[in-house]
Amino acid sequence: MGIDSIPTEVLDLIFDCLEKEKPDKMNRYRHLGAAVRPESLRNARLVCRQWNALATKHLFRTIALMHNGNDKAFDTWKQIVNSPAVQQAAREAEVYSVRPPPCSYYRQLERDYETWCSWDSGDWPEFVTAIQGLGSLPNLRAVNIRFTEGCEGVEKSGYREEIVETFSTRMHTIENVFKAIQQRKSRANQVITPITSLTIENLQNMPFTEFLETGLFRSVIEDITELRLFVAQEDHDDGPDYDLYYDERFTFEPWLQDEFLPCFASRLTSLNITFGECWGVAPGYFDGKGLHFPNLKTLILGEYVIGHHDQFDWVPAQTTLETLCLNRCMIVSYLEYASDDIEKWDDLTTHDWKFVADRGSGWTLHKFDGAWEVIFDTIRTRLPNLIQFRMEHAKLNDVAGRGLRSVDDMDCCLSAKRYVRFSSGTISPWQESDSDGHMDIELGGEDEAECSGVNRAMETQEGDMRAFKELVQAVEERARRLL
Repeated sequence: MGIDSIPTEVLDLIFDCLEKEKPDKMNRYRHLGAAVRPESLRNARLVCRQWNALATKHLFRTIALMHNGNDKAFDTWKQIVNSPAVQQAAREAEVYSVRPPPCSYYRQLERDYETWCSWDSGDWPEFVTAIQGLGSLPNLRAVNIRFTEGCEGVEKSGYREEIVETFSTRMHTIENVFKAIQQRKSRANQVITPITSLTIENLQNMPFTEFLETGLFRSVIEDITELRLFVAQEDHDDGPDYDLYYDERFTFEPWLQDEFLPCFASRLTSLNITFGECWGVAPGYFDGKGLHFPNLKTLILGEYVIGHHDQFDWVPAQTTLETLCLNRCMIVSYLEYASDDIEKWDDLTTHDWKFVADRGSGWTLHKFDGAWEVIFDTIRTRLPNLIQFRMEHAKLNDVAGRGLRSVDDMDCCLSAKRYVRFSSGTISPWQESDSDGHMDIELGGEDEAECSGVNRAMETQEGDMRAFKELVQAVEERARRLL
């Protein structure tokens, strides 16, 4: 059989495999669409007209718009979205507030500082016009809005301005993307597919209640069935995490639970929530109470920490779940904080924490005796439809493993790093254990400052492993019965 005799359907499947070929795993911007598609797929377009047509469909399935201060980039984007071939091929659009850094993160952001200044006041009509080009893509189903990591809250911390993307620039981008989606929906005499998937990467951890109340927001989210959020917050590498005491650090998570997620709850079939660092316990609290997703099939949680016996109950309450993934999710075993932290954090939730030692000067050490054994058993017994379960713990420096993960990207294993400790007085309040599960903790009081080797993972190993294996086995058996 000659190569020109291969059926079109078979060629299409082959090109689909080429499209899914992944670039370097450490490239955290590996979802840039045609910008980083495999070279083999590009070369396929050069073979013949048939291959060109088929490869183009896969090559431009995902397209990217980058706001990098260069109007020529906007011109290129306009040419792309006005191409009939691209209009038919595009299924997913990426909108970047600035060009993502290829190598040096800080060097690239410094170069884009003027771009941000202009966009901060909403003064960038070329970018707005380019965003409106989404309306030219009738088959679009997913929109991904991607911001940068550097952010600063209402209370300034001295963060270097040239590496900060302000909250206002992020909201300008979100609002204009939503306007483009709304205008696309209202176009007369055009058959379009609804946009059902929304991703926001590096959504800043600041509530925006007023936007939730607009007709624009409600109009767009009424079609969203898949929501993916990666939440960013201020980061201090050179000193204590004083931003722990900023308002947004203890108000955002309750707002996410009580106001934002309920807007999507009735329609979602897939939900992925990941933060840039540990969340759920302190200073913000998220226990999911009151959240009900009647149609939810897939739930992925990243960096979620459990610090109370009932905190995870909201997950097994979603009985329609078929897939559950836990990426770098942990149980906090020891918590050290000052007495005035409770006042600063608006009544820190401390039930289930047992007093261990008085550190002096208002500091105390507490322990939470929760164990993964209980959580695994709960998942197994209360989620009867679960047919996929993933749990892994990527390394701190594994950038590709710490963002928004998909089910296919994750393994399933029981890590010794599944327990963590919290101390509000350290540079990084969340202190992971080592690869064997050991944590150096001063268990004594003010006059007994010796570090003791604590290994919560080892203490719970037998029960955790038993429950983990039974959960995995139960899920696999259910999946086999459906084959």
